[in-house]
Amino acid sequence: MPACAPDALPVESELTRTEVILVVDDEESFRAAVVRQLQDAGFSTIEARDGSDAIKKFAERREEITAVLLDLVMPNTPGGETLAMLRYYDSTLPVVVTSGYSEIDALRLRETERGVGFVGKPFTAAELTNELRRVIRERPPKHRHSTPPKPLF
Repeated sequence: MPACAPDALPVESELTRTEVILVVDDEESFRAAVVRQLQDAGFSTIEARDGSDAIKKFAERREEITAVLLDLVMPNTPGGETLAMLRYYDSTLPVVVTSGYSEIDALRLRETERGVGFVGKPFTAAELTNELRRVIRERPPKHRHSTPPKPLF
């Protein structure tokens, strides 16, 4: 079963077409498929192969990144640790987490972290873009953290 299902119809973005999504997933073929879906929907993308790469790219390009699509299960720097670091640098950053496993950790994140969404693998382009739109629209005002981040799970 593919982790990323194609839609019958193309998905149009209702946003301004200037949104840049940082796509973080260690599976290169899956990441490429998601990038195509997002670009077809009008988003620009930046790719990261794991959490460490995502944090580096976010630090370099944070002013242009609108939201992050983050796989929860990755080697090296896991999704929860990556999310904590990204949120340390931008506490209001909209993030959609994705996983082929249980939604339990992601649902816990949605309850405790504003601006965090979830799409389970496999997902359609419509499900992904709708969830990204939702977290971007609901972005709370920015504020700075005064304590270092700790992993969320």
